[in-house]
Formats: sequence, C-alpha cells, structure tokens
Amino acid sequence: MDPSKTPAYANFSCELRIIQARNIEFIKSAKNMFARLYLPTGNNKSIQLNSKKISTKSVPFWDESFNLDCSCPQEFLENLNQQNLVLELRQRKIWGSQLIGKGEIPWKVILESQNMELKKWLKIYLVSGSDCKEAMFPTPEVEVEIKIRVTSVAEMEKKNKRRLNNWNECGCKNGHDHHAWCSAEDCDIFVLGAALEAF
Repeated sequence: MDPSKTPAYANFSCELRIIQARNIEFIKSAKNMFARLYLPTGNNKSIQLNSKKISTKSVPFWDESFNLDCSCPQEFLENLNQQNLVLELRQRKIWGSQLIGKGEIPWKVILESQNMELKKWLKIYLVSGSDCKEAMFPTPEVEVEIKIRVTSVAEMEKKNKRRLNNWNECGCKNGHDHHAWCSAEDCDIFVLGAALEAF
C-alpha cells in the first residue's frame, strides 16, 4: 500500500454529561422519562446511549456521564462536522419506548467551541400527540455538557518517544553507565514496558 494513501488516524475522546431538565412538568404523558443520545459513527450508523429514568413528579435531575474513546481516521472527524448530536426525551413503555421530543446540536458548534467544550440548555421540540402545546407552555430543555479531546497519531508517537527517551537517560551527574546493571534482554523488557505504559 502506498504510504501517502494510508489514512491518518487520531485518538478521539468524548465526554457527554446529561445534567438536568426543566419545563417538563407540563408534559402530562411523560412518566418514566429518560434521555437517549445518538452519536454518529459514519456510514449512516450511530451509537445509541440511554440515561437512567426520571419522573416528572420529582426534580428532573440526571447528572449522568458517558465517556467514549476510540481511534478513528481523520476523515471521520471531517465528516463529523456535517453531523448533529441528537438528544431525545423518551417515555419507557412495557414494550420499548415512545418519543416525546428531541433536540440537536451541530457537531461543528461543539468542535469550534473554546477548548472543544460546550455546556448549554438544549431546547427539546415535542412531537405531535405529546399532551403539551408549546404555544401555551415553556419549551422543555435539557442541560448538557460535552468535552472533546482529539490527539493525532503524530502527537501520540511524539509523546511515546519522549517517554522512551526518559527511560534511556540516566540523569546521574557521575556519568554512570546505566546499562551496566542489566543485560541486553533486560533492557528490551524495560523498553517494552515503557511502550505499554504509554497506552
């Protein structure tokens, strides 16, 4: 394979936190409510994440976090700019669940925010038949927090190389031979240990 055509990979880390909801007490049909997140993975597929249930009769508070870490091609990050993070409010039923409403945040807004961190109240637009008229009551909202970290392969390799170099430097002012106390096989094991520690 031509090295110039090898896809560049990056380490993608995403922390999603669903904090709380407001203005949901006006939704009469919403019992055993939970939040569902959809994260795009490419090729028209997505990861589905479900929160724990809350009741509209109590304080609508989740404070629930999801962490995702993966290695992905650079083109995934470029395509992510065209996608939306989707959050749905759903009601748990005996068989499955029923959609109450949903809101979306463009990933571009998240990736272009300061330090790729965003905390906001997301408006939830109700589906028809959800026993609540938006014209009469405030729009339900869910407070979410998103933190993204992207590390390129070059940055990861540079970090690993620095770590390996630290293992090979004695740091002693007396100029000791730091290889004198171990065999070549032992040194190979220590270098392997340093490489594994980097992951």
